[in-house]
Amino acid sequence: MKRSPPRCPYCKERLVKVHENDYSTYVFDPISGTYKVDDGLLEMFCPSCDAKLYDIFPDGVCNYLPRRKKKIEI
Repeated sequence: MKRSPPRCPYCKERLVKVHENDYSTYVFDPISGTYKVDDGLLEMFCPSCDAKLYDIFPDGVCNYLPRRKKKIEI
């Protein structure tokens, strides 16, 4: 079955492309000698109208799972 990308809830364009910005803050851990993510912000925008897309991609664009249509049993 061929699938289509979701539509932007504002301009209704298909989200073939999505702009995503990932802002992370890293903190040095002296015990391990490495940096660990302390805080971050993920922004996702429609490339056509710049609308924020948090409702469509609550876990980020790379974690998107399409909704399955429910089968009607007769």
